[in-house]
Amino acid sequence: METISEMRKNLTKKDFIVENLMKSNGLYCLVARPKVGKSLFALQLANSIATGNTFLGLRTCPSPVLYISTEMDSMQILDRIDKMNLQFNDDNFRFKEQKLNERKLNLMDLRCEFIEFAEEYNGKFVIIDMFTGVNLDSDFDLNNYQDMGQVVIPKYRELCKKHNFTILLVHHLNKNNTSLGSTAIDGSVDGKITLKEDNNIKNKIILNYESRDFAGFEIVLKRNENLIFEISEVESNDLNSNLILFLNYAIKQKEFTFTISEIISKLNLLITPSAFGRLLNANINNLKKEGLCIESRRTGEERTYYAKYNEPSIE
Repeated sequence: METISEMRKNLTKKDFIVENLMKSNGLYCLVARPKVGKSLFALQLANSIATGNTFLGLRTCPSPVLYISTEMDSMQILDRIDKMNLQFNDDNFRFKEQKLNERKLNLMDLRCEFIEFAEEYNGKFVIIDMFTGVNLDSDFDLNNYQDMGQVVIPKYRELCKKHNFTILLVHHLNKNNTSLGSTAIDGSVDGKITLKEDNNIKNKIILNYESRDFAGFEIVLKRNENLIFEISEVESNDLNSNLILFLNYAIKQKEFTFTISEIISKLNLLITPSAFGRLLNANINNLKKEGLCIESRRTGEERTYYAKYNEPSIE
């Protein structure tokens, strides 16, 4: 047991791989539908970490990167690296591919690469593209909650702790725009980056970030001529459908207090309280532009919100 004083004395500030996005020794998931640009995004992230440059304006902690691909071979990877003008070199980038006509990569097969990467190169960041392309020591069901939450994800987390690196698992979204397979995947990782393509606006990508360690956020991205993701200069006025229902309610009420659970029940929103809480906090500024100001207030064990709507000025 520890006293409060002992807890503060023993507290060490968490270091990061990417500031406000990925902590050291963390396990993260990057998800998107096919052809949205998961691998391009992962390579761009890898390049920022390998070179110590910022990633979408966020500071990175320089480290060699190990990129494990079960879908692209070295020629395909080099083609993307050249098109994107990435600055990988022999000291900061290692690549492992799934060879044709060979059995699927197994975590046990990769142990030598992990040891070499961690001990000889002091590598801190590993990308596995794709998550479902790597076998484990035993069979598992992607849709089984127990398999994912108690077997598969813990194996990857054990690798993070054992070798002192952060892992990013690249994975698919299903037709319902949630992670393919069991919900235990999302619930067991430290954070999830979701990329969604806007069907109405060409080259517009919505990045949604959720994490247990950092504040969630949502930003609009675009790809430039070199296939690099950039933060769009055009601010998004698009609000999630649940937020639009909430905004319409606020327009009628003008001024009111609420809890997350109360507002979900009152408006019959198809979202969980924790998810709506993150969504609301990530869009405070967007709602403010629409005339709705929200303040968070703590009353005992319950967090309440105060909302006030004023007609927004139109310039």
